[in-house]
Amino acid sequence: MSDHPMAPILGGTPHRFPMLLVDAVEELAPGHGRARKLVSVNEVLFERFGDAPPALPSALLVDALGQVAIMLLRGSDATAASVWYLGGIEAMTFHAPIPAGSELRMEATVLKRWRATARIQVKAWLGAEPVASGFMVLSQGGAGRND
Repeated sequence: MSDHPMAPILGGTPHRFPMLLVDAVEELAPGHGRARKLVSVNEVLFERFGDAPPALPSALLVDALGQVAIMLLRGSDATAASVWYLGGIEAMTFHAPIPAGSELRMEATVLKRWRATARIQVKAWLGAEPVASGFMVLSQGGAGRND
């Protein structure tokens, strides 16, 4: 694997600009991963919460957490020909808006893996303040197949 800082991200997820929502991988160990996203004022879409400044949409936050989960599941086998599909989101809670200029910390932990399916706990923080938490179920399919 390359020493370039983007190598773990580009090798771990099929996403590319403009839908690549992970800026740095902090940790990628078996069963656990952490990453960061710097929320730019130039994000494509922002949600509005009353008079508060524009915030990162919840859908993009879920996608960013999913990208961390995919990187975790692919792990050191990032060259494998497989694709992970989101099968479900459970008990996802959004605690606070994420304004532009923020550094978002994200974490994914494998709770259970059976055959080609995994249940992942995901969390996100701004500093010490939690902004989202929940569970994702992902299923693995082979490249070029419609599984």
